[in-house]
Amino acid sequence: MKKCPGIVGITFDEKSQKGIDRIRELHDLTKVGRFALMIGHLFSIFGGSAVRTTTSSGLSSVFKLSNPTTEVVLKSTAKAASSDTGQISYSISQANWEFFFESFGALDKIKMREIEKLATRQAMSHTGSPKEYVFWRAISEECKL
Repeated sequence: MKKCPGIVGITFDEKSQKGIDRIRELHDLTKVGRFALMIGHLFSIFGGSAVRTTTSSGLSSVFKLSNPTTEVVLKSTAKAASSDTGQISYSISQANWEFFFESFGALDKIKMREIEKLATRQAMSHTGSPKEYVFWRAISEECKL
């Protein structure tokens, strides 16, 4: 990234104003995308997308036992194994965290690519206005203050 040029007394025409508004919109969309990714990932962990295999009694319908003592032990074991805490812990350990964090970075990359394309188009359409051209060219080259 190169240093941004100092542009004194710049005024933006309507087309540039629309471009600036579009950049703001892209920033807002990125925030919304991050929020949606976060909520979706949390819902997949805590919202119960894991398959629950036990009935309300805590004992799987596969277990049909005639011995009452064995049935009580298996019921309590099944309840412990199928508890929400156990399932949430399992869901957290099985969540694909690498893809989750990569998706956050991908949103920024997509946003920057769209801003670069927009700024390049704006620079090409403002060749008659030197200050606006320099401004949009700097944005497309990702200058840094």
